[in-house]
Amino acid sequence: MFNKKKTSHVILMIFLIGILISGFAFSYTISSFIKDMATNVSKNMKDTMDPKVPDSGKTVSDSFLIPPSSKKVVIGTYLERIEDLNIKESYWTYEFYLWFKWNPNEIDFLGEKSLAHQNELPFTVINGEILKTDLVDRYTDSINKVEYIQYYVKAKSTQFFDVSLYPIDQHNLIIPIEHKWIDRKNLYFEPDTKDSKVSSRVMVNGYEKDNSVKMIEKPHAYKSARGNPKFSADYKVDFSQYRMAVRIYKGGISVILKLFLILYIAVLVTFIAPFAPDPSRYTVGALFTAAGGSYILASKLPSTNVFSLAEIINAFCIVLIVAMIAILGILPSLIFKDGVIDSFEKKMIRVINLVMFIFFILINSSLIYFALSYS
Repeated sequence: MFNKKKTSHVILMIFLIGILISGFAFSYTISSFIKDMATNVSKNMKDTMDPKVPDSGKTVSDSFLIPPSSKKVVIGTYLERIEDLNIKESYWTYEFYLWFKWNPNEIDFLGEKSLAHQNELPFTVINGEILKTDLVDRYTDSINKVEYIQYYVKAKSTQFFDVSLYPIDQHNLIIPIEHKWIDRKNLYFEPDTKDSKVSSRVMVNGYEKDNSVKMIEKPHAYKSARGNPKFSADYKVDFSQYRMAVRIYKGGISVILKLFLILYIAVLVTFIAPFAPDPSRYTVGALFTAAGGSYILASKLPSTNVFSLAEIINAFCIVLIVAMIAILGILPSLIFKDGVIDSFEKKMIRVINLVMFIFFILINSSLIYFALSYS
């Protein structure tokens, strides 16, 4: 009997040490992963709106310097309305005012002197489609050599939304405008930073928005002759691209608690289960609750091969619940075969439960902290 009890004590000590080692190792690893992920998300957002940094994964332009032969066209936008934002399907639909100012003696911006481009819109929305365009105003100042034209545009843009940090994610809603046929050697856009704004009426369901906007001009390289026999096979050309970005974000810990409140309660129920007459009823219920949370997350997020913050938290809670089920079910059957539990075994079970609970708090807090601090 003594040897049997001694064996159970050793098993419990090994089990506790294993939990401590794996808990600290997992806490460090997953915290570092979230830190790196948040840093990369923040860097990618910054680089996208940096006029001197190439877009990640895109064809690199020959130069970020404005060519000496290029003529200036002032461009501005006023975002009037966001009709729809669909993070899961990666698109947003919006309406905005768009205007251009240029010297008509330097450049045929509207293509009025070109048979190929008469009565054609001179601009395009990159990675999107123009659903409707109305001409609002057109004005020519012959004395100051300024021509002005304004449109009201409704567009739908396909945009990749990085949901790695969901549900505390943030995004730049970008309006990317290029001229259709005049490349950067002949035309570059200069953002109208004075009058380009976002209407105070613009609202995005589920997100808050920054009142300020950022505008840049950036070269956009095309590495294709598009089948044109006038150009060689290695033809490459840059177009001047105007970008206006509106930052939207979700606010902090309150969003985490709102999304995971039921899941956290399910985990707490699992820790309370050992004090109940039939613990399995509580642990199985908690497991089904966590599985339901996974289904809800899958319905909200786009299909990607990368785990988001929300999915990591949800998976961690599921693993923790399964571990508690193992502790409550499998462990006693292995070490308490005589039907008698001594004081040391009772104390060790309480310590193991407490350590598991501490790691639950520690790891969740670390994930949220690093996601908020480095994003």
